[in-house]
Amino acid sequence: MARLERAVPVLQVADVGLSIDWYAAAFGFEPNPFPKNPPYAFAMLRRDGAEMMLQAGESSRPGDVEEEGWSVYLRVNGTGLIDLAESARRVTALVRGPERMFYGLVEFEVLDPDGYRICVGGAVPADANVPVHREREETAP
Repeated sequence: MARLERAVPVLQVADVGLSIDWYAAAFGFEPNPFPKNPPYAFAMLRRDGAEMMLQAGESSRPGDVEEEGWSVYLRVNGTGLIDLAESARRVTALVRGPERMFYGLVEFEVLDPDGYRICVGGAVPADANVPVHREREETAP
């Protein structure tokens, strides 16, 4: 029987070149675009064991980014999550976190240039100075 190794997200983006630059700056992904020179139609992004694909096209995500769930979850191995959040903050606004979730992981979220919500999470030592996530209060209609 064939062994599945991983699932790789494929994001439809308006400008592959812009997205390549953003993912490289925010997270340190190394791009492999096609064709070799812009305008690009496609790119594979890799960092460590993580891989993502960008494909030129119309976004398939819903319009309301405030209520949208995650498009990609990047799991960080090791203790570098806080450093990665600070590095990403230099490139783009963090829309949430870093904060410790009730299940123990620390997470932060950003929106990429096409509005995809990227959540980054991983284990951070319990003694790290990370605020605890507070659920939003539901408001009555």
